[in-house]
Amino acid sequence: MVFGGIVNSSRGLMCAYKSDMWKDKFSENNFAEATRAEAIRMRDELNTYIK
Repeated sequence: MVFGGIVNSSRGLMCAYKSDMWKDKFSENNFAEATRAEAIRMRDELNTYIK
């Protein structure tokens, strides 16, 4: 049996550069890099619960 789910965090990704975690590292001008960093962080956190 396979279980799955969908995690929606569009606002969390779009505004990652504003979050406490990333605001000192990324600016509005490089929001794409902040979005990528947040997506990787989220993936890694989710994987800790899956494994």
